[in-house]
Parts: sequence; structure tokens; C-alpha cells
Amino acid sequence: MKHRVKKQKFNFGKDSNKMLLKKLIINFLKVGYIETTLTKAKFLKSHLERIIYKGKNFNESNKNYLLKYLSNYKLVKKIFDEIAPSFSNFSGGYVRIIKKNLKSGDGSLIARLEWSHPIIKKEKNIANKDKKIKSNKKVNLNEENEKNNSTNKID
Repeated sequence: MKHRVKKQKFNFGKDSNKMLLKKLIINFLKVGYIETTLTKAKFLKSHLERIIYKGKNFNESNKNYLLKYLSNYKLVKKIFDEIAPSFSNFSGGYVRIIKKNLKSGDGSLIARLEWSHPIIKKEKNIANKDKKIKSNKKVNLNEENEKNNSTNKID
């Protein structure tokens, strides 16, 4: 009997299903939403919930668990630094599924998977960029002053 066993099978084979899941997760984490069939969205939602839950507290075992799924250190760092802290007050329901229309080719349902709450990005990076821009402007102004002074000396 299959009590409490929730397993979705796609007719692609075991390795292809793993790679499909991995690609869907990576694309979702990069962009923040994804449009796919309803069955793939439901399959992806349960795995994403697990990934975000693991990202809430940083330790070596959680980092290795995420690297197993993603094998991309930049995305793992993004989960720990940006995504998981914005869901620190919630115990679940990080992702929602919005049902859309039917596919014109085969009539399967299309669903949009997106974050249930907005992701708050760090403001430190923006402040550093502003400082760099301001310092570049100072350098440019100093160069212009030197050019003006050099032309004044010739006169």
C-alpha cells in the first residue's frame, strides 16, 4: 500500500527526472518565478519548501545538503544570505502556485510558481556601489581641474 508516499514520476527515467528537478530549481532561484505544467509545479514546490527550510540556519550539513541539490555555490550563498532571511518569520508556505490556462498543444494545465512573500535584498551592495560612483566623480572632477589649470598656465 502507498500510504503517505508522495512521489511524482515523469516518464523520462531516473537520471532525467533528477536533472529536470535540478534545472527547475536553479531557474526558479535565479529568476524568482517559473511557468511550467501543473504537475511539475507541484513536484517542484515540495522540494523548494525543503530547500528554503534548510537555508534558514547556516551550518555545514545544511550547506552540503543544498550543494547536493544545486551544485552551485553562488546559489547556495544566495539562499543563505538573501532568500532564507526574508522567510525567517514563516514556518512554511514559501512558494505559491497560481493556475493559469491550458497549453494549446496537448491541453495540459500551465501554472506559475512564485514566492509567496517578497524577497528583501541586501542594501550593503547598493551603498558600496554609490560610494564607488561618488569616488569616481571626484576623480573625474580632479582630472578636469588639472586640465583647466594646465590650460591656464599656457596662457
